[in-house]
Amino acid sequence: MISYRALLAWLPGMLAVPLMAQPQIGGGTCSTATLNGSYSATFTGRSLSSGTTFLATSEGIGSVTFDGLSKVTFNLTTNTNKTFGTAQTLSGTYSMQANCVGVATITSGDSITLTLEAYNQGKDYIVVGQDGTYAFTGSGSVLPATCPTTLTAGTYPVNGTGFGLTSGAFSSTFNVLGVLQFVGTNTIALNLSEATNNGTKNISATGSYTLGTNCSATAQLTDSSGNTYSLVFEFTSGNGNNFIFSSSSSGSVYTGTGRVL
Repeated sequence: MISYRALLAWLPGMLAVPLMAQPQIGGGTCSTATLNGSYSATFTGRSLSSGTTFLATSEGIGSVTFDGLSKVTFNLTTNTNKTFGTAQTLSGTYSMQANCVGVATITSGDSITLTLEAYNQGKDYIVVGQDGTYAFTGSGSVLPATCPTTLTAGTYPVNGTGFGLTSGAFSSTFNVLGVLQFVGTNTIALNLSEATNNGTKNISATGSYTLGTNCSATAQLTDSSGNTYSLVFEFTSGNGNNFIFSSSSSGSVYTGTGRVL
C-alpha cells in the first residue's frame, strides 16, 4: 500500500503533467468569419395546405456570398410550379455562434428567418427556415477560386428530385437518374429516366449551353416532341467536373447534382 507520505511526494509531479485533452461539446471554433466568400446555393421551398396538400414549390439554384462580418446575399435563379427562370436576390445579415450554428435574417427580396450551420471548416453550410409561406432548406459549398472557362466534353451522371406539372398544378412527384453529355464547344444532350408515382418514362433532349459568371451556366434543350427544358448550373469545381443544377419545363421542375464519370 502506498503511504500518504509517498503520495504527497508524487503530487507535484502529477500536477505538472498536462491533463489529457477532452472533447469540446458544442464546437467552440466558429465565428461569423468562418463563412467568408462565395458559395454554391440550393434553396428549396415547400408550401402545404392545412390538409397537407402541396400548394407550391420553389427550386432555387445559384450562389451566396458571406462577407465574413455580418452581410449575406443569395443570387438565385428560381423555378416554381407557376413561373420559371426568375432571377432572385435575397440579402440580409447573419451571425455565427462558437458552436458553428447561427442565424441568417433575410430582409431584402423576401422576409425569411433561417437557421444557419457551417461545417467542414467553413467550406460547407446548410440552412433551414421559413417566410410564412414556404418552409425552406438549402445547402452549398465554397466555390472554386477559378471558375471553368470551358467544359470538358464527356458524360456526366446526374440525379435529382422534383415534381411533375400539368398546367402549373402538381401531377406527380418523381426522382430522375441519367446522364448529361457536354459535346464540342457548347452542345449538350440529356438522357434521363423519370420514376414517378404514375410510372416511369425516359426523356431525351439536345440543345446548347452558355457559360456565365460566378461559376454558372445556362442551357436550353428540346426533345423530339418539341418540349423545351431550361437548365441552370452552378459548378463546384474549377474544371467543371462537379455541379448542381435545376431544370424547368411545362411538365416538371426539379433540382439535382452531377459529376464526371
